[in-house]
This record gives sequence, structure tokens and C-alpha cells, in this order.
Amino acid sequence: MITTRGVDVRVGARLLLSDVTLHIAPGDRIGLVGRNGAGKTTLLATLAGQLAPAAGTVTRTGAVGYLPQDSRAADPSATVTDRVLSARGLDAAVRAVRAAE
Repeated sequence: MITTRGVDVRVGARLLLSDVTLHIAPGDRIGLVGRNGAGKTTLLATLAGQLAPAAGTVTRTGAVGYLPQDSRAADPSATVTDRVLSARGLDAAVRAVRAAE
């Protein structure tokens, strides 16, 4: 579950989002739509705990998987499947199964 209260999202001095308050429960499916540069990726990074909000609070219960948009931010030798699994913390389980085989 993710809950935000009064969150401001900034990139440098530029305010992208102001006073964001939301609640996302387990199983919810959310669509985030906006023009390029509107702050969608920055908001998701903030919700996942990769970035701190400029103001307000983000509360997470449980793990939040986050797969960065920029492919240069990850190991270039990793496959797409590995990256998706790692975003949910399942990569360790896959390695354990492979080692057991």
C-alpha cells in the first residue's frame, strides 16, 4: 500500500507536482498519464522511495518494485526478464532455483 499526503515533486528549482495526496491499495491498477516532462517518472521514483519528496509524506507498507526507465541505470549484461524480476525482488529466488538445479 502506498499513501501520500501533500507531496511536492521538484526537479531542481522546477515544481512538477504540488500537493499530491493519494492512496494505492494492494491490487489497485493505476494509469498515470501526462505530457513529456510533466513528472510521471519522477513521481513514480518518489513513490518507490528512489527520490525524496520536496514536501509532504510518502508511506509504504511492504516492498515497492521499481524498474528504472533509463536502461543505462542498470547492469547492461542483465536480460529484460532479469530486470523485471529484480524489480519485484524475485531475482534472488530465481538464482536460488538455478543453483539448486
